[in-house]
Amino acid sequence: MTPNSIPDIYLMKRQKSRAGCMTALFVTLAVLALAGLFLLIRWAGTSPADASESEAPAPDPVATGAPAAPAPDSTTSADPVPAPAPAPVSPVSAAPETAPAPPPLSPEAAAQADDAFATARQRLDSGDYQGAREAALSALEARPGDPGIEGFLSDLAMPLLASQRPMPEKTEHVVQSGDYLGKLAATYNTPVALIAKANNIQGAIIRIGETLRLFDGNQHVFALTVSKSRNDVLVTLDGRFFKRYRAATGRNSKTPVGTFKITDKIVHPAWHKPGAPAIPYGHPDNLLGTHWLALDLPGYGLHGTWEPDSIGSQASDGCIRLLNDHIEELYTILPKGTLVTITE
Repeated sequence: MTPNSIPDIYLMKRQKSRAGCMTALFVTLAVLALAGLFLLIRWAGTSPADASESEAPAPDPVATGAPAAPAPDSTTSADPVPAPAPAPVSPVSAAPETAPAPPPLSPEAAAQADDAFATARQRLDSGDYQGAREAALSALEARPGDPGIEGFLSDLAMPLLASQRPMPEKTEHVVQSGDYLGKLAATYNTPVALIAKANNIQGAIIRIGETLRLFDGNQHVFALTVSKSRNDVLVTLDGRFFKRYRAATGRNSKTPVGTFKITDKIVHPAWHKPGAPAIPYGHPDNLLGTHWLALDLPGYGLHGTWEPDSIGSQASDGCIRLLNDHIEELYTILPKGTLVTITE
């Protein structure tokens, strides 16, 4: 063997090794190609609907009265399923109410109420308080219970009554020798407080020859109706609306039902709890407010309160509570003997 033969042997081995590697590479590529072809066939045989079956279905759209938008077309051989008809939508006005609504006014009655109420506002703007009251009462007769008209009359009530403005329910009295406020109050069955307020009398002095306008309680009558369900007090004058006040009545229906009358009127009342000393006015435990109107049912009456947030609810031990300003108005205008009807 010559020295030159040695490289030839090594060259032959390298060529055989290179040929084996090429063979293995071709085999591997062939296997990969077959595997890819197999996966491609499997993927092509799967429909889009099958591929999405693992997804959670979307929630049904909320019915709005219009048909839902059609879903995108999918590649499937199944027959299309018709979409369900949209559910009918009920109008808002068809919702059940807690109480039946009052019947609507006829066009003629509605027009009459509107015209009368507009007249009432015009008369008030011109300073005619009594004319405004009459027009507003006509509007309320055409539209009973209207809160706007009632509010107008309630705001008008005290400025008209507790002043020298004329009213059919008032009479003129020329002060004579021997007259005094208590005598006039007894003569006309009207409270001293109303005489003084309406005629701007300071103290108890009235002068001979002075002309006073007095509410004639012998000819015209106030009455109260307390509603436990509404928690309010309606004041009427000769059976017609005068003013409405919000109130608090007895919890657990403790306020008795019936017709009673006012027997006593007290400013800055003490609170007499059964079996305990009287609690004076101004004491933190005295709950009666600034005024007390006793009923002819022992222990019951109308009074003020230091708890204004309780007004409009059933919160008392049986009496009728009002705001202090409101009970003061009732104290001022109501004579003893005024009837108070309490209803459910």
